[in-house]
Amino acid sequence: MIVFAQGSATGCLIPSQNTVYQTPEDGLINAILKVLLGGNPSYSASSGINLSSNYCSWTPAPTGSFSCGVCTTYTFNILGIVNGCQTGAMLEGYVGTYTMVECNLDDHTWLFGAAIGLFGILIIRKRNKL
Repeated sequence: MIVFAQGSATGCLIPSQNTVYQTPEDGLINAILKVLLGGNPSYSASSGINLSSNYCSWTPAPTGSFSCGVCTTYTFNILGIVNGCQTGAMLEGYVGTYTMVECNLDDHTWLFGAAIGLFGILIIRKRNKL
């Protein structure tokens, strides 16, 4: 997997992994996987871009039916020709251009306040015991 700074990426977003795969499969592999995916494109598993730290999601959030796939493990026959994606190895996702969305720290300010309050109580109790 490629670790990406901040920015955007065009390709196949796999929501369960928060990863965008950018490179379409070429040749025979893509032709076979397109048939398996009902005519949708497949992308190379080695071209994934993960979210950077301090980023929570990709936008826009996709809706609707799956429109692409990423095969993580291929099945080969005796001649060494790909004849499909191993069962359970096909990740389904959505084609599009996605931008990383920063995490909103304001949603977690109550947690910081609670931690500071607990720390303050411990300091006050310690001073009162002396």
